[in-house]
Amino acid sequence: MSSYNSFAQFYDSLTENVDYKVRSEYISNFFSKYGCGKNVLDLACGTGSIAKHLADMGYTLTMLDLSEDMLSVASAKNIPNATLLKGDMTGFELSDSVDCCVCSLDSINHLLSIGDVKRCFECVYNSLHKGGVFVFDVNTVYKHRNVLGDNAFIFDEEEFFLAWDNCCKDNDIVEIYLDFFVPDGDSYQRFSEQITERAYELDTIKKALTECGFKTIGIYDELTENPPEADSERVYFVAEKE
Repeated sequence: MSSYNSFAQFYDSLTENVDYKVRSEYISNFFSKYGCGKNVLDLACGTGSIAKHLADMGYTLTMLDLSEDMLSVASAKNIPNATLLKGDMTGFELSDSVDCCVCSLDSINHLLSIGDVKRCFECVYNSLHKGGVFVFDVNTVYKHRNVLGDNAFIFDEEEFFLAWDNCCKDNDIVEIYLDFFVPDGDSYQRFSEQITERAYELDTIKKALTECGFKTIGIYDELTENPPEADSERVYFVAEKE
């Protein structure tokens, strides 16, 4: 599982196309709909863009991530009512239970075995109050096979140039190779990162939730409450601790 170390400094620029406010409101809608309180675990919080908007909505955040660099960027945003913790999403324990948990932008896909997925779900289950709600998204098998695949992408930004190469492996695993070139006077500095993601069939994820004590409330096409389509690229799960 990548810790996104050198990637942290570029992450916000690279995800400028993500409407974090809309995404945060979508997540918050599920928390409200199912009667959650205001204490939220933001699991694999990254640079804190979701947490910042949830804090603006009145939530108190516990933000957990494995990458110190990601947490450093998040800390610089001075998110109110937020506690930042370094931890592994497959092996953490909170000192106090929370009302709900969010894990966004395909962080679950970074877990490369269903055993690791279940260990993550077990940690979330143990962190929630009874009746607590867990909202997370995943990249789909369709996206791994047809969008990421063995494709390459180029990003020519003002602050950096990025060469992004994918290599599709067995078990719907995609290895992602990122090479950032950052202007430095008359030359460039190069920063490289390798990230590996695995996509799982939706029924496999639902089964893992059940085995960890969760009730799956809904599985939705991205940012909707519609069922996933055959070509859905990102899907949201909403689960409740029974």
